[in-house]
Amino acid sequence: MPRILLIEDNPDQAFVASRYLERAGFAVAHQPTGALGLESARSGGFDMVMLDYALPDTDGLTLLEALIPLGLPVVLVTGRSEAQLAVRALQAGAVNYIVKDSHYLSKLPDIARETLERITAAPVSLEPRRDRLSEEETLERFRLVVRKALEPMLPLFKARIKSSNFSDAVEELERVLEATETVLDEELEVLDQLLYEELSRTLSLEERAALPR
Repeated sequence: MPRILLIEDNPDQAFVASRYLERAGFAVAHQPTGALGLESARSGGFDMVMLDYALPDTDGLTLLEALIPLGLPVVLVTGRSEAQLAVRALQAGAVNYIVKDSHYLSKLPDIARETLERITAAPVSLEPRRDRLSEEETLERFRLVVRKALEPMLPLFKARIKSSNFSDAVEELERVLEATETVLDEELEVLDQLLYEELSRTLSLEERAALPR
């Protein structure tokens, strides 16, 4: 049974998150502070850390730096207004992230399962990233996000088209698109930051190349 270390200071969210994960077949140990979380992580025996960004004694990025050398894959959990933190977390060595929207708790088992499967299938380096995503990689990531957001809704939409008139089907499509808007808005913020950093890096390289030698 995969073991997850959940570092979350909100006791209510920690309780619900643990229940969702346990029902999905994960064993969960919870710690409410960064110090206690790091102590538990050092004790070993965990397959993954789910790390809240806002902690009472530290922040998730600072704690991430201490967790990476332990060889533990880390999923950073960020608030809705902190999407750009996901970029910094991925570059610092996090293997995934999730934004705290109104449905994030129910998504945790899928995020945990998908992340562990991806790591098992193709082990990734937990070292901080020194590169930037290319434009092609960034666009592909966006396509995957769109497909993942729409996938569970498309069968319902197709069924509605077959059983309803055209105007009802259009209304259903509008509801589908509205339901994905929050997810896509968060991802677009992250992708916008990635593209900005890539552009800044490219311009910096060009400027250095233009300097007299």
